[in-house]
Amino acid sequence: MPKFRFLRHWRGFTLIELLVVIAIIAVLIGLLLPAVQKVREAAARAQCQNNLHQISLACINAADTNQGKLPGDAGAYPMMIAGGSAGNGDGGVFFHLLPYVEQQNLYKSTYVASDPCWGSAPRNGCGVPTYSQWATDAAGNYIIGKTYVKSYICPSDPTFGIGWSNAVASYCFNGQVFTQGICISPPTDVAQTWGTQRRFPSYITDGTSLTVAFSEKEIASYGPSVGGYGDSGFNYYPDWGPIVYSPDFQPVGVPPYTNPPILPVIAPRMGCADTNQGDGGCGPPNLPNTGHTAGINVGMFDGSVHFAAQGVSAGTWWYAWTPSNGDILGADW
Repeated sequence: MPKFRFLRHWRGFTLIELLVVIAIIAVLIGLLLPAVQKVREAAARAQCQNNLHQISLACINAADTNQGKLPGDAGAYPMMIAGGSAGNGDGGVFFHLLPYVEQQNLYKSTYVASDPCWGSAPRNGCGVPTYSQWATDAAGNYIIGKTYVKSYICPSDPTFGIGWSNAVASYCFNGQVFTQGICISPPTDVAQTWGTQRRFPSYITDGTSLTVAFSEKEIASYGPSVGGYGDSGFNYYPDWGPIVYSPDFQPVGVPPYTNPPILPVIAPRMGCADTNQGDGGCGPPNLPNTGHTAGINVGMFDGSVHFAAQGVSAGTWWYAWTPSNGDILGADW
């Protein structure tokens, strides 16, 4: 019987077929990419909300631990006294919250046996042990500036990595509540108090769930100031860089939603050049601003987190920041 050998003839792809396949793949990628970006942004927003939740709870914990005292935007905490007190901290709100966001070791690394004057004591009465933002290592570098604090960084902050220090935050605090502690004014060396140390929750008479404690503010916010109040473009958290809506520049009770505008800046703003710091975010240095695209996260004084939509009115937004004006939030909150 004759044997037949069956041969299969294999034919390669033509150029047209290959181009069609590539085109189909490109269309599928184009369809999937927006969905992937939305998922990624949703995850980043959720992480940002969790950070604000932890920071807000840390603030409550700090106040509960220290007889209801809230930290000030700069100066001594928890003992805001001119004569000095051993074991005080010297820094801003986020510096004082370090032990309460699981950063005890970082906080303790700033211990100085003899305070060089700017924290717990006036310049004519230095020498008490202090946890100081100005503590330096053997090379003279600020210890606090070596380390990023993960819970202080929003994944959607497009300016992360810009600046002269790692002690930065993607968040800001409410200057209507967190006021200045002790300021020492050379050359007279007289201890002054800028504002009053607030008590929690008694000072928040509008309600802890209705008053903003913290919000977002890009690390590099070198855009133009709005209304002329506030002036810190680099969000250096150990000091008062993260403050917004300070009564030193925006008095409580004055309707700022007419002049100047006070709404936050939403969505990434890149390309603003600063001669000292390089290219950074375009967000104004004195207003909350965010890399999110549909709204901005805020942490409330009860520990909850709210996502304020981009369409929130200026009046409602401002009422959420005033702690004791008797304001009622609008339906757009």
